[in-house]
Amino acid sequence: MAALNEYNVVGGLIGLGEFILLEIVSESIDLEDVQQIVFINKKTYKLKDHIRFHKSIDNKINIALSITVPEGDYTKKDDEFTFTSNTTDWLTFPIDCQITRGIYRCEFKISEYSHFIFFGIKKSGLIIPFGQRPQDQPYAKGNMYFLYNGTVKQNDIETYGNNFMKNGDLISVEVNMDIVPRTVKLFINGNLQPIYMSGIPDSIQFSFSLWATGNTITVQSLKRLVQSTDATIQGAKEVKWE
Repeated sequence: MAALNEYNVVGGLIGLGEFILLEIVSESIDLEDVQQIVFINKKTYKLKDHIRFHKSIDNKINIALSITVPEGDYTKKDDEFTFTSNTTDWLTFPIDCQITRGIYRCEFKISEYSHFIFFGIKKSGLIIPFGQRPQDQPYAKGNMYFLYNGTVKQNDIETYGNNFMKNGDLISVEVNMDIVPRTVKLFINGNLQPIYMSGIPDSIQFSFSLWATGNTITVQSLKRLVQSTDATIQGAKEVKWE
């Protein structure tokens, strides 16, 4: 990219007008980039009071949901990301957004379940076809999940210790792609669970799986966070991605 002074912009970035600066903020991918622009000087700091600035920040925090799957034995509510299984077979739904950096939190609600619901992450691009179990190879090595019964499983390795899930629970899966090793953690109704996983892949997608007729999950939100959720728990146990 050419330097701004090559285009006769006096003063470089701070020589730009308010609306051009707001456009740059809107096009910036990361919250960190936006923060750097705003705190350059008094002129750019004033951008934080502009309605376009707040809209831009909101769009970076609240990521538009998108789930692309083929037709199958499930129903989806209009204008909602609520999915109900109509079969006693495996249905895995990935959230389209591929995440390589930052801290993200995907929130779900369990509306109804009787058997086998999973929430977790998978390597970006991994496809688990309808009818295939995510815990079977070759898929098992490319995804991990938190089970309804408090188990964490990845690549045929199971670890017990989280709380059981039940109807009405709010489930949150949070990844931190900015630390080494990268981590994924589970929250049930806002409470951090002790078993978490580290060493997750460098590009991931959130996903969930249904098995059994009537199982119903709503994907409520996908958010980019400025920092990890402030929560600690006694007896935390790290499980490494294999």
